[in-house]
Amino acid sequence: MIFTHTLRRSWLSAVYWGVGVGVIGMFIMLILPNAESLQRFARLLESMPPALLQAFGASDVAQLATPEGFIGFGYFTYTMLIMSVYGVVAGLNVTTVEEDRGILDILLSAPVSRTQLMIEKGLAYVLLMVLTILVSYLGFVGGKAVSTLDVDLGKLFVASLNMLPAMLTVFGFSVLVGALARSRATALALAVAFVIGSYFIEFIGNAASQTAVAALRVLSYFSYTGSDTVMTSGLAWGNIVLLIAVGAVLFVGGAFLFQRRDIGL
Repeated sequence: MIFTHTLRRSWLSAVYWGVGVGVIGMFIMLILPNAESLQRFARLLESMPPALLQAFGASDVAQLATPEGFIGFGYFTYTMLIMSVYGVVAGLNVTTVEEDRGILDILLSAPVSRTQLMIEKGLAYVLLMVLTILVSYLGFVGGKAVSTLDVDLGKLFVASLNMLPAMLTVFGFSVLVGALARSRATALALAVAFVIGSYFIEFIGNAASQTAVAALRVLSYFSYTGSDTVMTSGLAWGNIVLLIAVGAVLFVGGAFLFQRRDIGL
């Protein structure tokens, strides 16, 4: 009941998110320069300070001169931020939003356990995140249909699905802070701080030459996404398993805390 109700209520929003990201994918395929222009772009990057390039995740200039490298850098690196925001929205919708609106206590007055609510809503939002990714992938399909760009749609599909593990980590963290904080605003602030903080840790860690500073990257989930290299180097299965495991632990932690506190009225 909760599972189907959540899907029925939220599927259209997931589609809108996917369409928005898909438009970016279609746009980048339509404007992607030809081989000669990519080479000029690579030469321009070579003239820039290496530290600046590394900070933006563009350390391999030769790789950026290929369509796969350009899409990996220009699309997947930055749409990961957008998908992270959707992960926050999905995580907060598990309990925090309805609690803030005063309707979660009404739902729990029905013969529904808190465990059932968390599991069914959690599974529903995981499925909705997959739906968002699949809809966004259609932007690549449309772009390929109207352009002459020679890019493997199979690689684009795999790279798109590669965003899901990081989304699950953000989703799990958002569920956890939603269970900790009674205030929707507080939970939202903590979840957004997690995403922005992870991004800047990755940014600073990439740019830093000191080993101690660069080591901070282990604290950022962006370090494990491989967004800029998945198109050229394939999936990093160890990182995928790690992100999924972290997301699962965070979700279970949120469910555990939610079981043991009163619902705010």
